[in-house]
Amino acid sequence: MNPMPLLDLIAKHESENAAARQGVSSGYDVVVEQASRAYPPAKPITTMTVSEVLNWQREAIAETKQVYGSGYSAAGRYQVIRKTLQSLGASGKVLFDKETQDAIGTVLLYRRGWGMWIEGKLSTNAFADNLSKEWASLPYHTGRSYYDKDAHGNRSLVSREEVLQVLNTIRNQHISGGSREL
Repeated sequence: MNPMPLLDLIAKHESENAAARQGVSSGYDVVVEQASRAYPPAKPITTMTVSEVLNWQREAIAETKQVYGSGYSAAGRYQVIRKTLQSLGASGKVLFDKETQDAIGTVLLYRRGWGMWIEGKLSTNAFADNLSKEWASLPYHTGRSYYDKDAHGNRSLVSREEVLQVLNTIRNQHISGGSREL
């Protein structure tokens, strides 16, 4: 089952809309707005290694805490925070490029139940709720971001119906044989 339609939906709301504002070529080089203003990366993050991104994130957290009173570190197409990137155990020497970021996005989908959802062991609604716990721009079953009340000002940027529509399209293509499994 191909996760790219879901990753594209996530990226559309997590990073793609910010690319032009930040003067970068794509969401793969976007960093969270607060960090972009307070401590922009010295070079495109797709040209950095994972270690360099982690170092930038550590420094961005410190800088944004001074400016905003809260630390911000989300980076890349899927707006991966430092704690999450560290937890993945990726080799520090690997470039944080398109391929690495897409692999990270896919791993995060699996962490939130992609495999169980594919196997029919997790409902679409439960999977959508799990996704909202990873990406603040996606709505929880309440229609609001799971992180709606946190100090970072997060909010859902897409409707629950749109998320469910993408998930149902992926499932229907899988069931009808419209996509090959890799």
